[in-house]
Order: sequence, then structure tokens, then C-alpha cells
Amino acid sequence: MSTAAWQSTTPSWGGKKGNVTLFNFDGSFKIVRAMQENLVFDERLQAAQSLIAECIASWSKGSNDNIKVLVNQAFQVDRAGKINTGRVLGLRSLKIDDPKWLRAMAAISDSTKTVGTKAHIRFYSRDDMSGEYIPIHLDLASI
Repeated sequence: MSTAAWQSTTPSWGGKKGNVTLFNFDGSFKIVRAMQENLVFDERLQAAQSLIAECIASWSKGSNDNIKVLVNQAFQVDRAGKINTGRVLGLRSLKIDDPKWLRAMAAISDSTKTVGTKAHIRFYSRDDMSGEYIPIHLDLASI
């Protein structure tokens, strides 16, 4: 069998990002492999931040300065000096049709880079009464 034929018949596991959920035969146990991406922002995030600041300045003329705090919170750094990626990426879900805002959201998307991934494996057992899956906590360090 040629290599090309073997590759075309091999099933693709995990979809685009590699997440996989496996069940045992009767569905009483499941194993989940979740791939977590480590994201960072490059210098284009500063361009997005300045565009957002311009939007807020034009939208809030004559209003309370506390409005600026709401969006600026997304760009605050933690103790390690890193920006919370979830808060910044959450700005992209806001439905705002201002052209400058849309350019800022494009700059956020362009500045996002994946620097690595981690695989997390979780085990679950099905509760006989409720039918819900309950996590099995394994302390592999103590084995």
C-alpha cells in the first residue's frame, strides 16, 4: 500500500485544534483531551489600544470620564506584567459598527500570536442517578 493511500484512509482525530472526547463502550466513562493555546500579543496591540482610545474620546465628549475605565480595564496588566488575553479578545465580541472600532478589532486579531499549546487530559465517570459526567480528580504527582 502506498503512503498516499494510507494517509487518505487514516481517520483524522481531534478536529482542527486537536481536542478529543472518547467514551467507553457503555458510556459510563469518558476521557477528554483539550488543547489549550498560549496566546500573546505583539506591538500591534498598542495600535489597537490607541484606536480604541480615540473611539472612546469621540463617543464620550461631554460625558463622565468613568466610561473610559470600562474599556481600559481590558488592557490592564497583571502582577507578572502580562495582559489578560481573555479580556482583550472579549472586546471583539462587542457589536459596534464604528469604522475606527472595526480597525482596532482587526489590529487585535492581527496582533494575536500562538506561542505554544498544552494538552489537558480529564477523566469523567457517569453518575447512575443523574446521568451527568462527574470529574475524576487524579493526583498524578502522588503516584
